[in-house]
Amino acid sequence: MQLTRNVVRDGIDRVVRLRGLDSVADVARSPDFPSLVEAVRAAGTDDIAHFGNGITLEGGLFLQQNPFEFAALCLWLRDRGPFTNYLEIGSASGGACLFLSEHVGFARPISIDDGNHPRASEQDRLLGQVPGLLRFRGDSHSPQARQFLVDNVEGKLDLAFVDGDHSYDGVMQDIALTLEFCRPGTLMVLHDITACEDVRRAWRDSVRRGVLKPLAELIGVERPLGIAIGAVR
Repeated sequence: MQLTRNVVRDGIDRVVRLRGLDSVADVARSPDFPSLVEAVRAAGTDDIAHFGNGITLEGGLFLQQNPFEFAALCLWLRDRGPFTNYLEIGSASGGACLFLSEHVGFARPISIDDGNHPRASEQDRLLGQVPGLLRFRGDSHSPQARQFLVDNVEGKLDLAFVDGDHSYDGVMQDIALTLEFCRPGTLMVLHDITACEDVRRAWRDSVRRGVLKPLAELIGVERPLGIAIGAVR
């Protein structure tokens, strides 16, 4: 597994990442990128002072995202859709799921969330706007969560977003659960690979062990959080 250190340019791409993967700078070549960055900024954040990056609204979707990273994710996924079965582990406010539903799209979304996030009170309002969403309220590591997926995933997942328990063991458990419902080529997204060392380790170990084929590391400059995308082998 080779690493490279990118040069900082245009406020977009930097830090140590896996060599040869798509980056924010790569996706930013799209003519749709600037408008989507502005859409993320205008959608509303959990905390302007914390997340910065030109975000203009505190509230709204209560996103906990770097606008450059999240806009790049949306465009990267949009180019590889459409998606039918989508799983999100860790929904926070529900805003990210709603934004992805509107800007990427999926036919049968599922959310697993324990309801303990400080913004979980927003979920009924925000997740309630996601067409066709099925929700499990509880621990993603519980037998009940797995049974919920057994009962509700039709076929195999096309896309999964893992953003729940940020401990190393917790992330690995969520990856293992998700893999049970994947096919080769299912896309798996991990959030906070820069902001959280345990998430980064889980991502790199999943790549090193051949569980995921790395495709992209979307890492902004100002207050990066880090989004990784891999394909299930």
